[in-house]
Amino acid sequence: MPLPESGPISMSQVATEFGVSQADISLANLGTYIDIESGPVALSDFYGAAGNTPTISTNTPSSITSTGMTLGAYISSVGSSAVTNRGFYFGTNSNYASNTKTQVGSGTGAYTLARTGLTAGTTYYATAYAINGSGEARGSTVSQGTTGGTATSGSAMRYGTTDNLSIANRIISPSTEEPTTGIRLTHSSTFTMNIWLKVGWTSALNSQGRHQFLWGVSANAINSTPNDYSTNVYNNNWRLYYDEHLNRLNISFLGKQSNGSNSYRQNFWWLHKPGTGNAAIQTGLGSGSYWSNTNRGDVNDNDFSMLTITYNGSMSTSNVKCYWNGNNIGTAYYGSGQNSGTPVADTDQVRLQALLGTAYGPNNVLTGTGDQTAGYFGGNGNTYIDQYSLWDSVLSSTAISDLYNEGEGGSISTTEQPSGLIVYYNMNSNYQTASPKSFGPVWPTSNGEFYISGSSDFGSGTNTVSG
Repeated sequence: MPLPESGPISMSQVATEFGVSQADISLANLGTYIDIESGPVALSDFYGAAGNTPTISTNTPSSITSTGMTLGAYISSVGSSAVTNRGFYFGTNSNYASNTKTQVGSGTGAYTLARTGLTAGTTYYATAYAINGSGEARGSTVSQGTTGGTATSGSAMRYGTTDNLSIANRIISPSTEEPTTGIRLTHSSTFTMNIWLKVGWTSALNSQGRHQFLWGVSANAINSTPNDYSTNVYNNNWRLYYDEHLNRLNISFLGKQSNGSNSYRQNFWWLHKPGTGNAAIQTGLGSGSYWSNTNRGDVNDNDFSMLTITYNGSMSTSNVKCYWNGNNIGTAYYGSGQNSGTPVADTDQVRLQALLGTAYGPNNVLTGTGDQTAGYFGGNGNTYIDQYSLWDSVLSSTAISDLYNEGEGGSISTTEQPSGLIVYYNMNSNYQTASPKSFGPVWPTSNGEFYISGSSDFGSGTNTVSG
């Protein structure tokens, strides 16, 4: 704990706070513990002073082979006392504390650790650490797969339930796993979002919750009452969802105006109406027919459809488009987009991501942050999702067709991150972790883990895009 705010302070107290021996402290070096390198030092300078842990970063592993890699780290600041222990947590678990801790000497600067005897085609996680008298500091956790091995196609399955407010089977990447600030989308952002879906919800969805959420990104809202809809939902919240009651595919952003009032931007596409501006023909769902596991529309050989949203800074029909298997499904309903006020473009708050569920918690049910309560409206049947990617621009129709790849998908490089790609998850076996059940991103290579809860699970074989 910090030194006292007043009164006498002993050498013993200074030594304890800054993690050094009392014998190491003298009048000549006393000021260095509070960043006074020269000149007079007063007793008051020490009031409230506290020791600092080192500053450390984890490097991306290098020298990757099928059975080994070299870990790297850099300690840029010693903190309030000497670094006596440094090294890595390393293993196959995305939670650093569950991996093996290995010391690599002491001191500051760069250091490395070669790891051998690893399993081919397996994802490993490295977290650098450094310890001084004030405690342990850790760098970010980075993931890296070994080469070779046999990686099999994978997907994620959201287990259905008739309890539309249940979060027991959610699939979320909490804000603590934010992979990059690039996911901090606002109402004025430009982006492309792409997912593959094998629909599992049934035609009874309308009587069992009405909504099936597909994708969402939101700040980590706190639902504290638990009936604070304004704070919980109007929180830099992007959401894509299907409304079975109206057979609409909806895209919306909810945030706050500068005066604190709620604000939104939204648009939608009818999925059961033919003709200009409606998607019944373009999707293959057919006139008057609703989207469900018995009517999936145009699909590939494994019953997956690729759904793509492009957004160019506004909800107007010229700036927001939806593609089904690479084909534009038609003009969104609101010509200029439906809106209420102008949201603040807030990119300061970290974001969480959700697949096949909301990116915020249900009101009147749960209290807590979005990380704790997100993931309801998961549908009433087992739905599979695969190959989720997010881009920082509006992809051309040609680029979207390339993602479809004649129904095979899998066209995004796993060896070099494509320009403009924010995140990409292919959910294949070499990016999966068995316990806790989760999958990490192909890009970027650090953070971004999605956690699979309850009866939800991984998919394989024909429950993947191309397995």
